[in-house]
Amino acid sequence: MMRLIISALSLLFVAGCATKTFVNQQIEPVSCKVDILESKENKLETRTSGLESRAGLLETRLNALETQLNSLPKTFDLNPADRSLLNNATEMGRRATESADRSESAAKAAAASAATAEQAANKATKAFELGQKK
Repeated sequence: MMRLIISALSLLFVAGCATKTFVNQQIEPVSCKVDILESKENKLETRTSGLESRAGLLETRLNALETQLNSLPKTFDLNPADRSLLNNATEMGRRATESADRSESAAKAAAASAATAEQAANKATKAFELGQKK
C-alpha cells in the first residue's frame, strides 16, 4: 500500500518540474523507512500469529483438563499419590491459563506496535508530502 502511494507521488513529481534524480533522492529515505516499518510489522504479525496459535492450544488443553476434573466425583477419599496427581493437574491448568493470558497480552502488544508502525509510516509520508510542497 505504502509503495503504491510512494510510486504515485514519484509519478506526480516526475511529471512536474523536478528532475527524476531529485525526486528519487527525496523519496529514497522515506521509502527505506517505510520498508523497515513494513518488515517490522510483518515480523510482529508472524509473532502474533504464533502466540495466538499457542494460546489456542493451551486453551484446548485447559478445557480438556477442566472436563476431566469436572468428571471426577466431588467428594472422595484420595490416596496421597492420587492427591498429588490432582494437585499437579490443577497447577497445570492454572499455568495454562496464565500462559494463555500472557499470550493474549503479547498479541495485543504486537497489534499495538503494528498500529504504531503504521502511524509512523503515515507521518513519514505526510512529512515528505509537506516537504515537497515547500
